[in-house]
Amino acid sequence: MLPLLLFPFSLLFGIITFIRNKLYDWNLISSVHYDDVFVISVGNITVGGTGKTPFVEYLIRLLSKEYSVAVLSHGYKRTTKGFLFVDDNVTPAETGDESYLIKRKFPEIVVAVDANKVNGITQIRKKYPDTQIILLDDAFQYRRILPNLSILLTDYNRPMYRDSMLPGGRLREWLCFVKRADVMVVTKSPINITPTDRYNIEKHYAGVFPFEIFFATIGYGEPLPVFSTGKSLSTENIKTYEILLVTGIANPKPFEAYIRQYATSLQTIFFPDHHPFSENDIIRISEKFKENIIMITTEKDAVRLQKLKIPEMMANRCYYVPIEVKFTDEEKGCFDKKVTSTYPQLKRHK
Repeated sequence: MLPLLLFPFSLLFGIITFIRNKLYDWNLISSVHYDDVFVISVGNITVGGTGKTPFVEYLIRLLSKEYSVAVLSHGYKRTTKGFLFVDDNVTPAETGDESYLIKRKFPEIVVAVDANKVNGITQIRKKYPDTQIILLDDAFQYRRILPNLSILLTDYNRPMYRDSMLPGGRLREWLCFVKRADVMVVTKSPINITPTDRYNIEKHYAGVFPFEIFFATIGYGEPLPVFSTGKSLSTENIKTYEILLVTGIANPKPFEAYIRQYATSLQTIFFPDHHPFSENDIIRISEKFKENIIMITTEKDAVRLQKLKIPEMMANRCYYVPIEVKFTDEEKGCFDKKVTSTYPQLKRHK
């Protein structure tokens, strides 16, 4: 009933975004295009998690071996405004947890945040003039920049063709606009996805996206201690404990399904996406702790928890599970070539 009541608002939102996109398509509003630095946009047309952060990390691993790479993000839900470099002097709250996490994992990479991405690119190039590639995180709707390569992500579990416009659904713009992407990747796909499933998905998108579609899955690593006082823990050892799963991400269900494969007892506490953990949250979580319980969370949540004062008993039994984008060997080669072949004019720095 609620989506029906919201239909007029969804229609209005769709009309507004349609007009905005057409103004850019017809060059009535101009976009900035860069010839001397290669800009790659990673984004989606839905609200909620499609795995943008691990995908940006995948691109960093792919590109940074041979090129000077920087990452520019909006810094979602950060407490600061304007342009800011992510370094050792800032906190996850000041930069956004995703940007902070990327910098922590790739300290050699330039990472910055700015809602005004044109200004952000200017500031990065001013301080780091040798930058060759800039990855724009969550920038598919940012039409002020015309990227050299646009990668669109869509969640396997929440296909765009079954969704509707905001606020009745999760789409930021109508499906017809996905064709401005150069590459589409269906993220969080099952490891054992069948050829029939792939064909059906490709068939659904064929009318709006005429190019090749890639399928990626999530690879989960071994649990790691959130705090230095924690002991090592293997995935197989999870079954010997009662698990308290705590997340602050858009869609925790796939992560929960993964942990359930190993857990014999599981409780969950789910917070909203990018939730800023408070002392009251820590009290609520710690009340669940007893002798044989451990807490498992995501890597993004871990960077926020690490900045809080956590009871020692809880800190010693707090773990996160790192994730990584995975392709099949054959598809990885095709995708990597698709990305790297688009900028042969760049001179490798290594």
